Formats: sequence, structure tokens, C-alpha cells
Amino acid sequence: MLGSDQHSFVGRIYHLSVGSMHFDCYDNLARHADCKYAFHVNEALTNLVRRVESLNMVGSMLWPKGMPKSFKDFPVSRYEWLNISADVFLARYISVVDCALILTNEVFEAGLAPQSCTYASLKKKSVPPPVLHLIQTMIDDQGALRQERNSRLHHGAERRFSSDDQTPRMVALFEHRNTPLVDEHRRPLPIERLFLEGLAELQEDFNVLMRLLVKRLDRLYDLLEAEFEPRFSPKFAAGPFGDNGRSTRNQG
Repeated sequence: MLGSDQHSFVGRIYHLSVGSMHFDCYDNLARHADCKYAFHVNEALTNLVRRVESLNMVGSMLWPKGMPKSFKDFPVSRYEWLNISADVFLARYISVVDCALILTNEVFEAGLAPQSCTYASLKKKSVPPPVLHLIQTMIDDQGALRQERNSRLHHGAERRFSSDDQTPRMVALFEHRNTPLVDEHRRPLPIERLFLEGLAELQEDFNVLMRLLVKRLDRLYDLLEAEFEPRFSPKFAAGPFGDNGRSTRNQG
């Protein structure tokens, strides 16, 4: 199982986020600089953690249990299963870096809108080189998969799982919707072997990249934790809250 909530930084932010429950609306919360800062960091961090942990779903698709012997009564063909798995893998894995950029923006109070959180934009906001270098490393880890994600989701391109990609696609289609195709000796074409080979290709990408991702995120959390505390502490003023999150800190 891939987890992203074991780091002390994640626990610290989650603990501070409990304070937001004292407010009945965002406007009341936003009056307090410490609560507002923790709230926005927690929102970005939660999105990143959920996105990382959603990759467990991808793992379940790539190592399926209880798959049917015949795909005739299954909602999709074997070939379609491979492509759907690739779509989910690429979309969710590539967006982890985007979530990390948004979190970095919130911790460093760079003031960028989520859609404007890019490496170049954060660099202009004077985010320190160690953080930028790590984010660039995460982008480099993704390599050609980021381009593949764009081509698949925006241009309709599909990954080729063999040199003759039409054959497994047609064999899987016939297995799913009609009578399985056979060779000249009336033997069924090896669609199960082709399917497993396609899965193995995706599994290899997944294993290598997930090991790197866990390592990179641990380091990112180290860097963000070191930045968060000096920013949060000056904003914090101890004291209780009254009804609806109205501060009683300065009341006599």
C-alpha cells in the first residue's frame, strides 16, 4: 500500500487543521492569520495526500485479483482494461507534481492561483533552490510519461502494447463481444498472454516510479516542514475562541 501521511509534517498540519472546526464560516477563520495559513496549507496537503494514495487504486488495477477466465461478460475487454489502467495511472501520477507545486505555493505564501502554480512561476517567487531542485527532479522522474499523458488525454493517442497493436486489440474485442478468434489450426489466439505482457509493462513503470515518488515526497515534506514552522509561529497568538470562531484573545 502506498501511503503519504506518515511524515511528521503531515501529522502537524492535520493536527492544526482541527482549529478550523471552531469557525462557522471562512470569513471568520480568515480574520486570524495563523488559522488562515494552516487552513490553506492543510487544504493543499490533503489534496496531495489523497492523490498519492489514489495510486493504490491504480496498483489494484495493475495487479487484479479474481479476473474472469472469459471477458465476454466483463464490462470491458482485456485491451480496454489495459488502456483504462494506463489512463488512470498517467492522469493521477502526473498530477502529483501539480499538487506538490500547489502545496509549495501555500507553504511559501507565494500567492499564486492553483492554475498558475508552475515551476517557472514559483522560481520567480524566490522559492529556495533546494525546493525548486527537488521539484525539478520529480518532473524529471516523470520523463516521457508526462508527454504521454498529454497525448492520451488531449490528443486521443494510445499506448502501443506490442509492435502490432491492432492484433491484440481485435483479438480482445472479439473475445469480449463475439466468438474468440482462432488461428489456422483452430487454436484460440493467445489473448491472455498478450494481456499479461501489457500488464507487466505497466507494472514495471509503476513499481519504479512509486519507489522514487515515496523518496521524493519524504524529502519535500522535510523541506516544507522547515519552512512552515518559522512562518506559522509569528502568526500564532494563544487564546480561546468565542461563539462562531470569534476570537476572545484580546478580551478582558
